Amino acid sequence: MLREKPETFRRETPPVPTVMDFISPMSFELPSWRPDGGWTEHGPFAGWLMEQTRPRVLVELGSAAGYSISAFSQAIKALDLKTKVIAVDTWAGDEHGGFYSEQLHTALKSHLQANYPFAEMRRMTFADALPTVADGTVDVLHVDGRHFYDDVKEDYTTWIPKLSDRAVVLYHDTQVREHGFGVYKYWAELERAHPTFEFHHGNGLGVLCYGANAPQALKDLCSLGKDSDAARQVRNAYARLGMGVQGVRMQEKRAAEKAERRALRKAPHLALMKAIKGRLGR
Repeated sequence: MLREKPETFRRETPPVPTVMDFISPMSFELPSWRPDGGWTEHGPFAGWLMEQTRPRVLVELGSAAGYSISAFSQAIKALDLKTKVIAVDTWAGDEHGGFYSEQLHTALKSHLQANYPFAEMRRMTFADALPTVADGTVDVLHVDGRHFYDDVKEDYTTWIPKLSDRAVVLYHDTQVREHGFGVYKYWAELERAHPTFEFHHGNGLGVLCYGANAPQALKDLCSLGKDSDAARQVRNAYARLGMGVQGVRMQEKRAAEKAERRALRKAPHLALMKAIKGRLGR
């Protein structure tokens, strides 16, 4: 009597993530608010990130001219999310980002109110903002304040209680190693403690999966490692997309400078006034 062969069951190997798993149509949306700043080249990633995280609460510590908070808000609006967006900054500036005029705050406030009324600007220090945000509610935290080592560490550790079990944390300027910047040092410590991914372009952007229930797409991104082919492809893809945004910004800048030169040629007294103000440092 022939004995039947026992059935064999093969365990399916989960598919290996590829670069296409981390790009979507949201990655190609051009940010509409494009002030100067180091975040310009990360606009494409902001769109994909909002699509994957669909945050209930997003907090940004350090908004400056507002490129990143506007890029997040633009994606949130396009995706019809019900996200509470909170931008925390004194809008006074600091040693690393420079010191700001009141005009910068006024321009950003007008832009957000006109286009993204769900985005709230809280003009205060990060420490003063802590009691205004409920514990365990923040799904995306973007840290981009003063960049000394002690500052970036304090920004993260004091805001940990606010993070949800889905939380993803972003750190900007992870690749800057001059002018006393300490983000890269603290980021190296965080890499040893949490799943992370780092973009190297645009001064560096670190992505950290904090919550145990962080979105799977972010867990997959942070599982790519530093030197895998997929990690390099994702970095290259977003670097190229970021260059496109930067190119648009540079074209706008050149056009504005050209228009200013034309106006000065037509009104020589304006050129004289500009030269006097420049010499007086105003």
